[in-house]
Formats: sequence, structure tokens, C-alpha cells
Amino acid sequence: MARATREYHHGRFADAATAYGEAAQHAERRVDRDEALYREAKSLARVGELQRAIDILEGLSRERPVSRRTGRALYDAARLRLRIGDESGAIANFKRVVIEYPDHGVASRAMHRVIEATSDPAALRAWLNHVYEVVGARDIGDDVLMQLAEMSRQDGDLEGTRAYFERVIAEHPYPHGERWDDALWRLADLDVEQGDPARAAAHLEQMLSVLESTTTPGSYTLPRFPASMLRLGILYRDDLHDHDRAAATFQRLYNELQFSTLRDDAMLEEAQMYLAAHDTDRACALLHRVADEFQEGRARRQAAELLGTACTP
Repeated sequence: MARATREYHHGRFADAATAYGEAAQHAERRVDRDEALYREAKSLARVGELQRAIDILEGLSRERPVSRRTGRALYDAARLRLRIGDESGAIANFKRVVIEYPDHGVASRAMHRVIEATSDPAALRAWLNHVYEVVGARDIGDDVLMQLAEMSRQDGDLEGTRAYFERVIAEHPYPHGERWDDALWRLADLDVEQGDPARAAAHLEQMLSVLESTTTPGSYTLPRFPASMLRLGILYRDDLHDHDRAAATFQRLYNELQFSTLRDDAMLEEAQMYLAAHDTDRACALLHRVADEFQEGRARRQAAELLGTACTP
């Protein structure tokens, strides 16, 4: 293995493939044999021996019990089949990845490969529904529902789209659902589009209700939390005209999300609310804080401009 790795890193891929093959023959443990075979296939692919590489990878994909390379081997074999022009074989392999390895990191990529290659929307919808029936409770389940929601959106079926987002929230909830916060964000989009800002605010509040803090290193902050909190404050301010809740939301972002890049934006938005209400003292105090606490960024530049126009003696 060491010799093969040296050959590979020096670009001698044919020699590396030979050495990896020998390592596989001498491996005493299956995990070592699988790793050597996987690397042999990758080396063969580098020198254009694609069919040999495919045979090895597909052989690995049939090994049981499943090992760390099993799902990845099948995915890589599918990609190589595309390179030799075997699209049907590639798609069959991608579909196998989705069904057989739904918790693997490449499962979502495999699903999108199938989506890109399927021109018939009805056939694609049927396949996605089948996938959800079989492995919907696994890691890939919320990705499948989000894709079905997007298809409904493209068809103009807003209620169908909403129903899929609501299923993501109900069937793949926080903290395990990876698309839970995204589904709530997208529901808020639909609410605003349909003229219901109060419902949009309720969906954003639902997301933020699970916001946790910890005194140990790390964070439980989901990707959508900061932007959702800023968006919620703007909704309260501009659409629902509830300035008290808007101010509380902007301040919550500043105080609770210490590592967010939107803290200065929240302060600026609150200051602009006070300017519009002709409460210059409170507005200018916030603008001074933005200019003093933050060294750069759009919010600081805009605060500096407002200090020169709205807060002159």
C-alpha cells in the first residue's frame, strides 16, 4: 500500500494500480482489501482503463456487509459509465445508490444525477415517490420531499408545494431533519407571495423557537437562523407594523447570535425604523454603535452615511 501510494502521488498511475492490486491480494482484513481495490480502480481510471475500473468498483458495491467504500464505489462506477457512454447503466447505478445507501453522503448527489437525466416529469415524480416509500425515513427523505415540492412549484401548484414543505417539517423535524429550517423559510416565501405576512412571521417564529445556546464550544445554530431572524424583524416592521416586536427581534439577533455576520444589519434596520418614526435620538445612538463596533461592511458604510445626514447637530 505504501509503495502504491508513492507511485500514485508521483503520477505513475499504471504502476500504482499494479501495486494496489498486489496489496489487495495480500490483505488479511477485508477493510484493507476493499481500500486497496478501491484505489486500484481509481488508478486504472486515471490511465483510461475505465471498464476494468468499473468492474472492480461494481464488485466492491456487491460486497456484504456494507463497508465504508461500498456506496462510494457504486457512485464512482456510475460516473465512469457516463464517461464510456453507458447512460442507462449509469442511471441504474445512481438509482441503486439512492435506494441501497440512502444515508451515504453521495445519495443526494446520485438522486440529482437521476433528476438531471430524466426528461419525463411524470416518470420522475413516480420514481421520487417510490424512493420516499422505500427509504423516506432515512437521511435522504427530506431531500426527496424538497425535490417534489420544487416540481409542484414549477407546475404552479402552490398548495401542493406547501403540502410537501409541511411534510418535511412534520416527518423530518429538528434537530435531525437537515432541510427542516429550509422548508420553513420556503413556507414563509409562499405566505408572503400569497399576501399573508402574519403566517410568514409565524413560520419564522416556529423555526426560531428551537434556537438553543450552549456554554461549551460549538453551536446549535442552523444555517437559516440569522437570516430568518433579520427577515422576521423586517416583516414585523414593514408588513405588520409592530415596531415593538420588530425591535425585540433585531435586538435578539444582535444579542443571541454572537458570531453572525448579520448583527450590524440588525442594528441598522432597527435604526432605520426609528428614523422613519422621527425618533432621531434612538436612531442616531444605534448608528453610532454600528460605526463604532463594526470595522467594515455594508451596514457600517450606510450607518456612516446616515450619521452625516440624519444625525448632524
